Amino acid sequence: MKKNLKKSLIIILVIIILVAVILFFVLRDNTEVANTNEVENIVVANAINEINPLVVETSEAQVDQAWVWQHDTLENHNINASEINSVHNIIDEYPINAEVIVKDGVIVDEYYKDGYDPNSVFTLQSTSKSITSALIGIAIDKGYIEGVNVPISTYFPQILESGSEYKSQITILNLLTHTTGLDASDTANWDEWLASDNWVNYVLERPATSRPGTVFSYFTGNTHLLSAILQQATGMTALEFGRQYLFGPLDIESAECSTDPQGISDGGNGFALNIYDMAKIGELYLNNGVWNGEQIISSQWIQDSTRLQIDRSSGSADYGYQWWVRTFGDNNYPAFFAQGHYGQYIFVVPDIDLVVAITSHYEGSTSIYWRIMNNIVNACD
Repeated sequence: MKKNLKKSLIIILVIIILVAVILFFVLRDNTEVANTNEVENIVVANAINEINPLVVETSEAQVDQAWVWQHDTLENHNINASEINSVHNIIDEYPINAEVIVKDGVIVDEYYKDGYDPNSVFTLQSTSKSITSALIGIAIDKGYIEGVNVPISTYFPQILESGSEYKSQITILNLLTHTTGLDASDTANWDEWLASDNWVNYVLERPATSRPGTVFSYFTGNTHLLSAILQQATGMTALEFGRQYLFGPLDIESAECSTDPQGISDGGNGFALNIYDMAKIGELYLNNGVWNGEQIISSQWIQDSTRLQIDRSSGSADYGYQWWVRTFGDNNYPAFFAQGHYGQYIFVVPDIDLVVAITSHYEGSTSIYWRIMNNIVNACD
C-alpha cells in the first residue's frame, strides 16, 4: 500500500514538473513574439514618421503658399463686355503694353501687346512716388519716423546753415505734397538734378522762394529726400525696407529699384514691378492697408494719402501724399491713382471695388488714359 502511494506521488510530481516546463516555454515564446511585434511596430512607425511627420511637426515646418491672383469673367461681375472690348480697341491704337482690371478682388480682364506678359517688369517712373509714400507711412506706423510734421532739418541739419527761415520750416508733409517752397521743378531742373554728383545736396541747396505749404511745385527731388530720410531713419534703403515690410507681405518678388550716386534708392522714379504686382499695390490701398488679413499700412495713412491735400486749381487732377486725386465715369466716382511718365498707372475707384493697372511707353497726352478709365468705370455701372 505504501509502495503504491509513493509511486503515485512520484508520478504526480513528474506531471507537475512537465506542466511547469511546458508553461515556461509557452510564456517565453509569447513574450518574445510580443516584444518582436513591438519592435517591428516601432520601426514601422518611425519609418512612417520620416515620410509623413506628425501634424504638429508639419505645421511648424510648413512654408505658406505664395498669394496668387484669382481670375473670373466680366459677366460674373456685371461688367459690360462690349465696353471692355472698346477699351482693347483703344489700347490697340497706342503704345500701351499691358492692362489688368481687378474687380471685387479678382482679375476680370488683362491685355498684353506682343512680347509682354504678367511677368514682364516695367520701370514705374513717377508711380515710384506712390510706393515711396507707402513706405514712409509704414515707417511712421512702426515708429521709425515720428510723423509728417517733423522738420526735414532733423535729417539734414545742414540746411539750417543757409539762414533761410523758409528752409527751416520745411517738413516731411511738404515733401509729400510738393509744397517745400524751394525753387525747383521737374520742368526746370530735371536734367541738371540727374546730372549732379549728389542728388540730395542739389535739392537742399536750391533757394527757398515761398513759405512751405503755400505753392505746389512738382519735383522728383522732393520724393528723393523722402527716400533719403527713410534710409537714415531705418538703416535700410527704400528697396530693402520695402522688401521687409511691403513687398514681402504682399508676395511681391518683382520689385527692384535703381539708386543715386550715394546708393540711396531712387524713390521718386526708380522702382520697377510687373503689372500683377502693380495691381497688388492698388488692391492694398483699396482695402485700407489690409492684405490677406494683415494690416500692412494703417488705414489712417491710406485715407490721408488718397484724399485731396493740395487743390491745384489747374490740370486734370489734384494731389494727396504722392497720389493723384480725381473722379472718373459718368457718375463721377471719387478715385485716386499713381502716375508715371510714359503712361505707368495704378488706378483705384473704391466705390465700385475697382483697380486698374496700365503700363505704356507713350509720350502723348494723358487724356487717353482718362478716356480708358471713364470707359472701364462706365462698363462697371
